[in-house]
Amino acid sequence: MYISFARALRLTVGSRRERPSNFIPDDGVPQTVLEVKDAKAFRVQVLEAKEPTVVLFWATWCPFCRRYKPEFDKLAAQRPWRFASVYLDDESNPLWDDYAVDVVPTLALFRAGQLVDRQDGILGYGIDRKATDAFATRVAPGLS
Repeated sequence: MYISFARALRLTVGSRRERPSNFIPDDGVPQTVLEVKDAKAFRVQVLEAKEPTVVLFWATWCPFCRRYKPEFDKLAAQRPWRFASVYLDDESNPLWDDYAVDVVPTLALFRAGQLVDRQDGILGYGIDRKATDAFATRVAPGLS
């Protein structure tokens, strides 16, 4: 039986156990990262949200995204902000073009349906802690 590389990759990635999206930080208050899997859910959960939302555009097939996701989850656990992981696994997802996402992972801040700040990943590298801290410092005044 022949299985294409892409299908094998999807099967492998799909069978991996994901770290739960609910975390309990040191203060005991759980922080939930919204899991957004398509453009319609993005519109409802991010663009139409009353609160500003810090978004991680990522794809499960991207090794730099998989490496960065725990860092994003830590950021969510440490801050009282609203967070969403937006899956861009499907190349036909219109969010790639709507928000000019050229590299995943990419961090973004949305407020009142508008993109107000972003930190693009570096092709072949992703996002590191220094870039995450710089993004958090930049957006903190508007979220506190």
